[in-house]
Amino acid sequence: MTQTVCPRDSISRRFAIALGAAALVCIVLNIMVDMVFGSPSFAPSEFELLLNRLPDIVRTIDAAHGQQRGALAKAETTASITVDWEPAAVPPASGGDPLALRLQAGGEAGRNVLVAGLHDGGALVFAPHRPAGMDLALQWVLRSAILAFSILGVSLLGASRLARPINEFAAAARRFGSDPNARPMLEQGPSEMRTAIAAFNTMQSQIQSFVAGQAAMFAAISHDLRTPLTRMRLRGEFIDDREQQARLFRDVDEMQTMVSAVLIFLRDNAAAEPTTSLDLTELLRSIADDYADLGGEVSYAGPAHVAFPGRPIGLRRAFGNLVDNAVKYGSRATISLRCLDASVAVTVADDGPGIPDEALETVFAPFRRLEPSRNRNTGGMGLGLGSARACFRAHGGDVTLANSGDGGLEATVVLPLQSPDGDGGGRGGVRSRSTVFHRA
Repeated sequence: MTQTVCPRDSISRRFAIALGAAALVCIVLNIMVDMVFGSPSFAPSEFELLLNRLPDIVRTIDAAHGQQRGALAKAETTASITVDWEPAAVPPASGGDPLALRLQAGGEAGRNVLVAGLHDGGALVFAPHRPAGMDLALQWVLRSAILAFSILGVSLLGASRLARPINEFAAAARRFGSDPNARPMLEQGPSEMRTAIAAFNTMQSQIQSFVAGQAAMFAAISHDLRTPLTRMRLRGEFIDDREQQARLFRDVDEMQTMVSAVLIFLRDNAAAEPTTSLDLTELLRSIADDYADLGGEVSYAGPAHVAFPGRPIGLRRAFGNLVDNAVKYGSRATISLRCLDASVAVTVADDGPGIPDEALETVFAPFRRLEPSRNRNTGGMGLGLGSARACFRAHGGDVTLANSGDGGLEATVVLPLQSPDGDGGGRGGVRSRSTVFHRA
């Protein structure tokens, strides 16, 4: 699955664009701050222009008399430089040129001004323009805050744009880990990510083809075994020795049971049951009621209703396998449902003998049985727990076993409240109808 993108798009290019955008925003905002608040000192170009015109301005105003000097000073004021006349601001110069210039901090704290002395002791003060009423320290705080937040905002925006394809890649990997039939990723993003996504999609397709081929092969073998088994049973009818005939029929029945169990296991794993919104509480209660009708002591404890996005048939079979084991090896079973922050936890506990600690994980392997007898009616085929774990993992969750401190075995299933394809219950790809299980 591909998408046309800019051939020059790459992580390094996006990183360079993000840095360039941050620098450009800083420059633009700095210019805007200077335009609004002015600068506490002269800009180089303003200072050079002022020095070129300064002698003429000073001599003209120095030659004027009285209040004319103030009017002439205001006339020389520009948008960037303010000119003020201060009578008798400094003592008359003794010797030397009375039109001496000095650059000093005057007016507001830290503000550089240029002072030119006149013959009568007055002075002309040239200051960079800045609106009145804004304290210099506050101006610098505001300027720094604007620049800092602009850099932070552009950086976060650029970083999120860079991280988005990586997060999507990680989500697709997790989805494929829980759902072998997950759809391929959309090839988008920078060139490096598109190369990685293409390789991931190829690997996913190869794994899916390999698993499908293996499942088809085992299903075909299991199916083809039924014909010779049927012939063996028919030929066994002609055996006169009833004891040998009974032994042969037991072996044939056992092999047919094994073949049927394998076919069911492969069918369940390959099934593409659609996800729907269901009431998990009703599903668990219906399982408990079914076993209670058969004479088993199975109880439910938990909330009255819990909406959950899942595959109802697969979940019913998986939870049924756990309850079946609990009833088979214990006198009673308890199903508990707890709601967590973003998931639900279902515990199936029994009062049986438990299992060795070293076998708590190995029992999930196909055909792994702890019951030592050859009786498949008591020990089963060893496919129930493996099939249940496959179902729970396809929903993005998992199941673990633990021996209870009070005796018995506890099977804990944790399932996310969001389906593996990213849809919540009743939204997106999850059908809005609700599936509810009732007692028959």
